[in-house]
Amino acid sequence: MHTLKKLAREIHRRSVWQVLGAYALICWVTLVAVDLASAPLGLPLWTGDMALVLLLVGLPVVTATTVTQGGLPWLRIEDVEDPNLLPGRTPEEVHVVPGRHPMHGETLFTWRNAILGGAMAAALLVTSVVAYLTMWGLGIGPVGSLMAQGLLEAGDRVILVDRTDPSSGLEAAAEALEQHLARSTVLDVTASGVAADAAGLDPVLDEARREGVDLVIITELAEGTAGYSVSARVVSVQRGQLASYAETAGSVDEAVLAAELVSTRVREKIGESLRAIRAQ
Repeated sequence: MHTLKKLAREIHRRSVWQVLGAYALICWVTLVAVDLASAPLGLPLWTGDMALVLLLVGLPVVTATTVTQGGLPWLRIEDVEDPNLLPGRTPEEVHVVPGRHPMHGETLFTWRNAILGGAMAAALLVTSVVAYLTMWGLGIGPVGSLMAQGLLEAGDRVILVDRTDPSSGLEAAAEALEQHLARSTVLDVTASGVAADAAGLDPVLDEARREGVDLVIITELAEGTAGYSVSARVVSVQRGQLASYAETAGSVDEAVLAAELVSTRVREKIGESLRAIRAQ
């Protein structure tokens, strides 16, 4: 607690721009650390997005606290002397905002509350990641992997169906999606020999039944009004659709990256760890 008070007093001595600059640096370091830790730790794909959201939420809190505690830039209270050189007066007495200050009074925007709020945000991020990975590994809820739920076993064969229009110009992205799925280390992904059109999947499901396969992955890349879409569905012959994922892209090149992201989500849902996928 003493360290927390010391940190709060030190922040109080800084200007608005100094505090915001320091916060921007903290945000950058945090996001870089999350990005570097994602691959070796197998963090969920949304970890970076959640960290960014929490940091953005903290920005107005830090700004309001800086202004409230130190005043507006042209009303800021400056220390005329080093508080350590003022005998008989505590740092709290030196740093209190005088009653004549327009922002004098009790407020929730204190540095102690801001620092505690940051610690709670970090705890929320860590707890969310741990809870997600636990549910995924144990097959609990909608985030549970299919293998953990007992719907698949390692080495099972999966039929892959591509419904991309050959005239769409997305052949490279469709091929990247197929190759990325085929690199699965837990399943045997085989391209379907039966054409699947928009009319339905009955021919493909019939093929799966004949081959003794329960799982089918249907991929589709298409051009829309706002760009390109990349989607994949995981369908069980016995249980129907189990999962569906989609991404958008602004160009053909971006569609390749979107295809790899969709494939990553499909493979994670099946039961392959993100650490193993990213290691490839």
